[in-house]
Amino acid sequence: MNPAPSASPPPASTPYPLVLDALHSRAAPGRLVASPTGHVLASTVTLPDAPPGPLTRFGLAVAEATPESAFGEGPAADRFAAALLTAHRELLDATIAHALRHLEGRTSGDTTLLAKQLVAGQLADVALRLAEDAAVPEAHRHADRDARWRCHLRLVDIGRDLLRLLGASGFLADGPAGDLHLAEVLGNVYLHPDTEYADD
Repeated sequence: MNPAPSASPPPASTPYPLVLDALHSRAAPGRLVASPTGHVLASTVTLPDAPPGPLTRFGLAVAEATPESAFGEGPAADRFAAALLTAHRELLDATIAHALRHLEGRTSGDTTLLAKQLVAGQLADVALRLAEDAAVPEAHRHADRDARWRCHLRLVDIGRDLLRLLGASGFLADGPAGDLHLAEVLGNVYLHPDTEYADD
């Protein structure tokens, strides 16, 4: 159940469950980071024996933590929580780029959707909100569990607004909806401030 070591972050095109595996490896080399409830979420490659569940079709597995897992609210858990938020933000950056390409390639009447004032304004608003979040000093964003949770909720709202702009295309096989769903689930599981850590 140990993730393979990762020397550097995976490229942006890497499936999100494998991005998650790399975050585990960097936060707690040789171990998997447990959530406050005592569960581990990782790719189905890393957890091949995990029972199938609703996230399996996205390549994500859920298993009970083992004694070898990284528990608690120590440095490994803090590094992992901060890395989850960074990965979510990077996914949103990629989704904005995807939305730009998609909206520029779709036409309505004699112009592209991106040239429509309302669409362009909505996309600009989303990009501005993401930039504002990134501008918050990291020490404030990651100060404690409450701060990380607030950051997670901001990122979730931005992702949902992007999916509204993309419409049904966001849910196609090459769309971002699946990865955005995983980022939301992972934050809900690992970052929720009202969950007490299970005893290790």
